[in-house]
Amino acid sequence: MHIFNAGLMTAVLLMMGPNVSAQSHPTSALPPAPFSFSGRWQCQGVFRSGKPHEATYNGDVVLGGKWLELTEVDTVPATGYSAKYLIGVDTEHGQLVEFDANTFAAATYTSLEGWVGPVLTMTSPVSQNPQAPYAMNRFLYSVIAQDAFTVDWQISKTPEPHWVTADHLACKRFS
Repeated sequence: MHIFNAGLMTAVLLMMGPNVSAQSHPTSALPPAPFSFSGRWQCQGVFRSGKPHEATYNGDVVLGGKWLELTEVDTVPATGYSAKYLIGVDTEHGQLVEFDANTFAAATYTSLEGWVGPVLTMTSPVSQNPQAPYAMNRFLYSVIAQDAFTVDWQISKTPEPHWVTADHLACKRFS
């Protein structure tokens, strides 16, 4: 009796396997409803050094409602930093991907999990450059309320993640 049940259970799990794994991949870059990044945001926070960081974000849903577009413009410090972030589903690899094009560099980030509740974690690959100031980094987008979110930029100086917050911004919608 136990052999039959174990065999039956194995067969059921094997049949469910592809469906279960397909369901675990993110299917949307958009945050849980009713929150939306669309609109204009005023953000304030601090760098790891304790220096202030202020920025504006503009958010929009683009490309047929499939991709999230965020544009950041820093006002403090006045370094001229601006960035365009595009977050969407990479269906071929079953993950979210973020393209970060900014005035100082460019980078890509991924997430196999997608949104986990109100938090999206987008992580870089491990840097192969021994001169890089950190081995990897990630962004955590956290929905706080319908009109508020935070962005935390974290770095790890080692390939085995030991995350330290390098920048924190709290954003509120203003239009």
